[in-house]
Amino acid sequence: MYKLFIVEDEHLEIEAIKLILSQHGENIEVVGEASSGLVAIEEIRRLNPDIILLDINIPEINGIDVLKMIKKEDHEKKVILITAFNEFDFAHQAIKARVDDFLLKPIRPQQLMDSINQSIASLKNNAKERFDEKMNEVIFAIIQKKYSDARTALISYLDMIYDYHTYDIMSVQAEIKHFMEELNIVTQDMCGYELNSPLCSSNNMQFVNGYKNRYDLKIEIMKTIDKVFDRMLDNKETRKNNIEDILNYIDRNCYKDISLDQVGEYANMSSYYLSKIFKKETGVNFVTYLTERKIEIAKDMLANTDVPIINIALDLSYHEPNYFSKVFKKSTGMTPTEYRKERRGIALEEDEQLANSHSKDEKYPDKHREVS
Repeated sequence: MYKLFIVEDEHLEIEAIKLILSQHGENIEVVGEASSGLVAIEEIRRLNPDIILLDINIPEINGIDVLKMIKKEDHEKKVILITAFNEFDFAHQAIKARVDDFLLKPIRPQQLMDSINQSIASLKNNAKERFDEKMNEVIFAIIQKKYSDARTALISYLDMIYDYHTYDIMSVQAEIKHFMEELNIVTQDMCGYELNSPLCSSNNMQFVNGYKNRYDLKIEIMKTIDKVFDRMLDNKETRKNNIEDILNYIDRNCYKDISLDQVGEYANMSSYYLSKIFKKETGVNFVTYLTERKIEIAKDMLANTDVPIINIALDLSYHEPNYFSKVFKKSTGMTPTEYRKERRGIALEEDEQLANSHSKDEKYPDKHREVS
């Protein structure tokens, strides 16, 4: 669904445009309207529409100046200027200000829809380029064997997809399928095997739709990426045991209560020597690095799930939940409860709407209490 905003000081013109869109604009939602330049700028900033229908001859600030402000703040927004014949001298100024199209009054339905559809096609192309760029960040991190970077890039990639497509699960499905196909190519080249994941199937719609939010889907994709890293890094004959391999091992196992001795055994070096090179290469000691990774996971879970805080603590191998809360507050300045309250809200509402108000399955028993 594409959001459209109308800037026009003639009420009849606004109603005529709305009528045309109601009859022909299947994927368009009119999110607001304004009759003056100042109000238009404020409302466009607040509502963040994709397409703006903008009359040149409006009060306070004319359409050309509004166009310049819109493009300066977000050049990807599509602006279609509405002009009268005697205002066509403004065309040169509008072109310099990067207008996307012109419509002459009186507006004809076919011309309006052709212009809007052209803008939508351009928006889709721009979005596809951004998706591919972000997807390539994930793939590149995997190729570079940087597990933490791959996880961070994947979160950003999924956020971009869900935020853009909102409730269009079919489009989310298509993007995930494309990503898994690209990941499968890389896996075959690097590890010599094909991914075995339902997300790679020819029809993954039911599987993607089974995840009620982007967090759960991220966890499923990370399971596949984990297997790729297992193939790449768990072979002692090919493992280099450099600092990147060691960090990858820690990042992949930070849920567990791993120790410096265990990491040293993995890297085939003494814990004393590992401790020295770890501090030299990363700038922090082993315990600090491990704690930072665990806090990042905790923040992700607090912001995106309803898992009780006591279970998050136990999942991260903090056997004393109150100690986990102290460590979390020292790192973030907030208790886990405070952090969850601050970060939830809008994101939770969006995910609940995306899941069509389906109730979330209880993953943990009710007997657990939360700690702050």
